[in-house]
Amino acid sequence: MENLKNTPGGGIGEDIFDIVDFSDNVVGKAARSEVHSKGLLHRAVHVLIFSKEGSYPPFCQSCSSAKLPEKKILLQKRSALKDLNPGMYTTSCSGHVDSGESYDESVLRELREETGISVVLGDLKKIGKIHACSETGNEFTFVYEMEVPVSQKFSFSPMEVDSFEWMEISKFEREISENPEKFTRSFVRVYFFWKKSVGGV
Repeated sequence: MENLKNTPGGGIGEDIFDIVDFSDNVVGKAARSEVHSKGLLHRAVHVLIFSKEGSYPPFCQSCSSAKLPEKKILLQKRSALKDLNPGMYTTSCSGHVDSGESYDESVLRELREETGISVVLGDLKKIGKIHACSETGNEFTFVYEMEVPVSQKFSFSPMEVDSFEWMEISKFEREISENPEKFTRSFVRVYFFWKKSVGGV
């Protein structure tokens, strides 16, 4: 989760992140505003949530090939109040790793805070880590995958999240190709990292 436009950084209670080196070793810590203004390397987690129902498109060589309706991906539309990428579609759930947290601790917290879903680590599939780059905003990004039924109810703060939307994976790929301005760069980077991991191109 991130600070809102109407809660400027630097004040009491601002999030503190670990600063890391190019090998993702912790070398210090700083307030969120300083980390972002100076472009310091830090950590984040992203979860791609898919529907339990349906099958993956043909590109997924390691996934079920059952002839079922296509699986859907859960899109999160960011609140218009966010200071970064307001109103854009982003990963189902994502957020910064707080100072002293592990990636695994952070992802469970973010899921509770952003979606209202409480899970254990065994409910998630670990995909891997993306090296800090411009697309991720200088964040080492650990990517996870999970499935929930399309009937899953989500709870969230309207100051953080505008809405959630299910979309068929093939339609989502067309959208990011035809209307890339609707999606955060980190979301696109994370999605294609996931796709490659499951046998896509």
